[in-house]
Amino acid sequence: MFKPSKTNIISGERMTIVEIFFSPSGTTQKVADHIAGNFDGKKENCNLLIYNGEKELESDDVAIVAMPVFAGRIPKTARERLSKIKANDTPAIAVVNYGNAHVSDSLLELVELLKENEFNVIAAASTVSHHSIFDGVAVGRPDSSDLEKIDEFSKRCMEKIESEESLSCEIPGNRPYVDYKQLPFVIGCDETLCAFCYDCVSICPEQAIAEDDPIETDLDSCSRCTACISICPEDARSFIGDAFEAKKPEFEKANAERKEPEFYL
Repeated sequence: MFKPSKTNIISGERMTIVEIFFSPSGTTQKVADHIAGNFDGKKENCNLLIYNGEKELESDDVAIVAMPVFAGRIPKTARERLSKIKANDTPAIAVVNYGNAHVSDSLLELVELLKENEFNVIAAASTVSHHSIFDGVAVGRPDSSDLEKIDEFSKRCMEKIESEESLSCEIPGNRPYVDYKQLPFVIGCDETLCAFCYDCVSICPEQAIAEDDPIETDLDSCSRCTACISICPEDARSFIGDAFEAKKPEFEKANAERKEPEFYL
């Protein structure tokens, strides 16, 4: 069992805060960064969008593990990469970040995966950010109200680490988890705007964009994670097509009511 000292928590002399995240549109990393900003100590990032190797954390580290929600699950590629990261009873804060639609089984899935990998999960949260696909949903989130709640949650997490407590709340969700879904939307690239910088090629976690032709996307491999859209400096990439245009107003209307972040300690 990890036994932190007051020096560990308050001055950060020994503690390393390790942020582990998969954040194609950047919003999930922002939440992880905000939580980490409440902790003293050395900071270290493990970006699973680009990192696909093995890693082992120590008992005097603190992990902030943040994942986006894709149709009620943590992304398949993120899960595979996170499975390679092991712990030694390392205290962990589990966070799923979603676009004001549905958390479903994602937080339960993340907590259980971390426990399988020998993390000591002390707390968990579901937070809300601007939707990465349907941009009319949760505009401006996380806002000041969200961030205040995240700050308070972070302080409660510090207290739990100091008192050597583990997560005691039941996490909502079902087993087996909801099946993975492949969205039918098409990602297009406007060749008249594309600067052929190849940033989209290098960031794609599914290697769905060919090195010799960044205009084309292999939609069978693509997870619709939005990393290529978010990184494009020319705004050349976007969702297009009848299926997306038909779904957008329906989805935005159905998820217009504000949902609040939820915290489990």
